Amino acid sequence: MRAGRLKTRRYKVRRRGLGWLLLAVGIALGAAARPLMNGEWRTLLPSQLLPARPVSTPAPQDSQAAERTFTLAGSTWYALELGAFDSAEEAQALASSFRGRGAGGYAAWQDNAWRVLAAAYATRSDAQAVISQLRRQHQVEAGISPIIQPEVTLRLSGRQSQLTALCDAYDALSRLPEQLSVLSGRLDRRSAEREEILSALISQQETLSALKKRLTQQFGQSAPDAVKDAEKILADLSLTLDEALAAQGSTALGAQIKYAQLQCLCRMADYAAALAK
Repeated sequence: MRAGRLKTRRYKVRRRGLGWLLLAVGIALGAAARPLMNGEWRTLLPSQLLPARPVSTPAPQDSQAAERTFTLAGSTWYALELGAFDSAEEAQALASSFRGRGAGGYAAWQDNAWRVLAAAYATRSDAQAVISQLRRQHQVEAGISPIIQPEVTLRLSGRQSQLTALCDAYDALSRLPEQLSVLSGRLDRRSAEREEILSALISQQETLSALKKRLTQQFGQSAPDAVKDAEKILADLSLTLDEALAAQGSTALGAQIKYAQLQCLCRMADYAAALAK
């Protein structure tokens, strides 16, 4: 891990409680995902599903100040890039065409270009192996676009119920990419019934929705920007999982799960980078 220089930032919480965020930044490499080496948009995984962790019981309303430290772990995932464009419209057009073939088809703004991403892998060598097979077996050209989330340590101060809600949200968002990778792989390998996959997705969607609701209840309209951004990520991912639950057929379902995984990775990488500024 490379340690960054210490930075601090304060976010006031008004009316509903006192609070601020102080942060230190470091960079760490590593992530949890493994690819299937068969030239398709798949992922190797353990044999059992990773269920969503139940949302903690909200703490009662309290006015006493508390402090807590939470670390958003750093990670690097290696996404397959299908193309880069100046316009979002061109990127979305290509992304849509590949979603119909089972790829994630997520358009991300990275390094001054709209990049169309298909799937994400734990190591560069894993991603490169899939690229070689896609070229050989499907005549699909792809590159590698790393998704890097810096490690951010937050020193939090506010009501205990606020801190619990925020840390629960961070924890769920940190675990979600691996959990979606597991679901995607089980679906692709046909090692789980569709109903089992859908049941796990429902659990994930309900968890994200409940966590978003708790943040809104605890912080209200005066939430600091960092909390509002976390609420938006939770809401958007919850909507994406809703769309996955409505997908027709295994190919569309698999593509939507991969899309949600890429969405979570990219949004959380941007979120952590914004905190680090």
